[in-house]
Amino acid sequence: MTAASPNIQSLASVLRHLQADVIMADLQQVDDQWHRLDYVHSFNRLYLILEGEGRIEVDGVVYYPQPGQLVLMPCHVRQSYATINDSPYYKYWCHFTARIGNRDLFELYRFPVCIGLQEPAEAQRLFQTLIEQHARQTPDGVLGARAAMLQLLALVLRETPEPEPQSAASGSGKLTQVALYIEAHLDQRMTVDELAQLVHYHPNYFIRAFHAAFGSSPIQYINRRKLDRARQLLEGELPVGGIARAVGIDEHNFASMFKSYTGFTPREYRRLLRR
Repeated sequence: MTAASPNIQSLASVLRHLQADVIMADLQQVDDQWHRLDYVHSFNRLYLILEGEGRIEVDGVVYYPQPGQLVLMPCHVRQSYATINDSPYYKYWCHFTARIGNRDLFELYRFPVCIGLQEPAEAQRLFQTLIEQHARQTPDGVLGARAAMLQLLALVLRETPEPEPQSAASGSGKLTQVALYIEAHLDQRMTVDELAQLVHYHPNYFIRAFHAAFGSSPIQYINRRKLDRARQLLEGELPVGGIARAVGIDEHNFASMFKSYTGFTPREYRRLLRR
């Protein structure tokens, strides 16, 4: 088993709390009036370019997306777009949120704006499903649209090998750096005071900020990541006692914590894997 980087492990844990919601979606042939300059939205945009040409600017960087590419325009970032000739874009598009607590996923991690696809037809199929389900506005349609949105985000992640945490200078970036620190020190015991000191926060403020960003308290997050790592280690040959030490949990507490999390003791879980 190849171990994922701490960054990817942290992102995987964060995504357990992802809440994706579709605001609008459609298939559109834009005209020569398609342009807007220097705006900031509280939601994300995702395009699938089918035909045509245009200009998009995100956070001061100019892009010219090509047919077959996804275009991800994150929330809370200055953006512009415009046509550049008489062959404007024909594209699928959607507006959506992707919340982790009260933060958006794209505030926590930086993704490419233009994403090349090996199989554009898959994204086209998902967009069509998203549009059809969202238009129904029924309970099952809401869930169907959300499922298609999640699959589109999974496609974005599949084509983005390792998204970068946002700058540690921002509040969300600082907390992402804390999550990466946790990932790199799962074999150790960590305290709230220790983690708060990493980002120079008061412990009480740190607990509130962490919960808002990741949807759980720091201790709950740490324990969940330790137990996720233990599940991975149980795929190998390391004894259960060695696994407990490897994730920094007292051996006499390890079995009960693991069973509470998975429904199985570590030995039962390992037997199921081998069967």
